[in-house]
Amino acid sequence: MGLIEELGAWVAQQRWYAGKSHAPRFRVLDEQPVPGATRYLVMDDAGTLPVLYHVPLTRVAESFEPHAVVSRDDSGCLIDAARHAGFTVGMLADMGIDVSRVTGSRVLTGEQSNTSIVFDEDGQPAIILKLFRTLHHGENPDVTVQRVLSDAGSPYVPRFLGSLDADWPDVGLDSGVAHGTLGFAQEFLPGVRDGWAVALEAASEGRDFTTAARDLGTAVAGVHGALGSALETMDAGPGEVASTGAAWHRRLAIAASEVPAVAERLAAIDAVYRAALESRWPRLQRIHGDLHLGQVLAVPGDGWRIVDFEGEPLRPMTERAIPDLPPRDVAGMLRSFDYAGALAGGPDASGWAAACQDAFVESYTGAPGSVELDPVLLRALVLDKAVYESIYEARNRPHWLSVPLAGIDAALA
Repeated sequence: MGLIEELGAWVAQQRWYAGKSHAPRFRVLDEQPVPGATRYLVMDDAGTLPVLYHVPLTRVAESFEPHAVVSRDDSGCLIDAARHAGFTVGMLADMGIDVSRVTGSRVLTGEQSNTSIVFDEDGQPAIILKLFRTLHHGENPDVTVQRVLSDAGSPYVPRFLGSLDADWPDVGLDSGVAHGTLGFAQEFLPGVRDGWAVALEAASEGRDFTTAARDLGTAVAGVHGALGSALETMDAGPGEVASTGAAWHRRLAIAASEVPAVAERLAAIDAVYRAALESRWPRLQRIHGDLHLGQVLAVPGDGWRIVDFEGEPLRPMTERAIPDLPPRDVAGMLRSFDYAGALAGGPDASGWAAACQDAFVESYTGAPGSVELDPVLLRALVLDKAVYESIYEARNRPHWLSVPLAGIDAALA
């Protein structure tokens, strides 16, 4: 078996491989020697659109963790370089980060679309490197947004430390060369828990979570304010409104064809959408784009940090950098509270979620940096999110379908 076959077989088994619905067809697009490894850029041409994967490899003489081994022979193992300090510390150095105090590293488990490596300084975790596994032309939105927020002194994101870019061939561009982000580093916050786990625990115990929800509303408003000041904004003109409305109705049509309960509510949902398209819209700006409780970190004694600004995973990367509606982030968080309450199954799930939602919105609207929340527009955005969720649950987790359907009914009530 040749390298591309071995490499392809290994990539297809990784959690970050996005083509599990089809038989892959891999080819090596680019191969470059880098400190401590060889960086392979591997294209999968089998899907609807080709996807480019970032796969750095290095050779070690000794045996290694089996799941990181791409191939082995008498001379040793060819392994995923993300698990080798010689390569990952070299990435930090290439970002201009002082690595003289780095004393160790480890790969975090549980990642799906990327690989995260934590580095110790003088024995204490201090830096986290996010290695992007799928590459795109242009700077990754996660880098753009977190750098801007960090430069602005925002207390609601981890401190940005540096990023690393690369060039590769791209016949689809006039220049013939693409330029994109390989990864970035930021401060590691010890002892944090993701907001989903914290909220789920509180909901299951029926414990009040409104103070945390208020703090989170303040944090989201602060991020919106900083992004609106630092990056491009624009009026929501007729074209932007029409494009958003078309997306709403496209998702609604899919949901109505796949979920009978949505079809029964089609006219009522459509009426909300049409009213929202006539409402007053705020200026469009950069937003998180995929905000929910799993995208925020609770720092012990120091409030919330918002992370993972790559945007909605199913949207093309070029669309994720386009100015959008800030209330979309608010709607995402409202739906997330609903999910936490429903799935926790606490003593008063709907009441718990409603109290969190009210506290979050009240705090957001009164905080510096917030954007006006037109109730009709916000209602449509909540409905659109729940409609999307109904498609996902019907396809993947039918036993959870009741959650978005209850959300649709609540928004229509």
